[in-house]
Amino acid sequence: MLPVQLKGVMFMKIEKKFIICVGREYGSGGHIVADRLGKKLGIPVYDKNLIRMIAQKHELDEDTLHSSDEKLSNPFFEPYSPYGVDSGAISERLFMMQSGIIREEASNGSAIFVGRCANDILRNYEDVISLFVYAPKSYRIVKVMEEGKVSTEAAADKLIRRMDKTRRAYYQFYTDKKWGTTEGMDLLLNSQVLGIDGCVDVMIQYLKVRGYISE
Repeated sequence: MLPVQLKGVMFMKIEKKFIICVGREYGSGGHIVADRLGKKLGIPVYDKNLIRMIAQKHELDEDTLHSSDEKLSNPFFEPYSPYGVDSGAISERLFMMQSGIIREEASNGSAIFVGRCANDILRNYEDVISLFVYAPKSYRIVKVMEEGKVSTEAAADKLIRRMDKTRRAYYQFYTDKKWGTTEGMDLLLNSQVLGIDGCVDVMIQYLKVRGYISE
């Protein structure tokens, strides 16, 4: 198998199919790690683009789907879907639709999935690698502020706690596993210690050792 080329870029040689599922603490840069890793490997990365794919496939409102992405249903505050595809909360329906697309894309070839319980959805698939990116709260506060999402440390801390709580509840509800622990994970990477590129390099070396890629 020849290395993949695109616009003069030489990617790693894929020796056999693999799937990488990336979990991440809010502000740790996990989605950036996934994007850079995907570019180095020349394989697709599925994150928020899953919402666009679902909206187009099912002719649904993309903004409505985004508001329910990676969130649990709230029977008191969440409106019921007007889609006419069985009754039920939007977030529950979204999880099922995302699960279907994740399985479809995982069957097509090597890929990276960010969040959305992908490692559990694909638990019966072969060669699935589960990665969790984390970092100390102080580091994540700085990163969230640098991204311009909030202007004070207190606001950043509140946002991080809220987002982590939401992701933890969502993951533990649908997987019955503990979020942010070694349970079900192959690798846990500290992005403050390694840096974003360091996390990518560790994953590249891991894939080489496992025989999934070569140069």
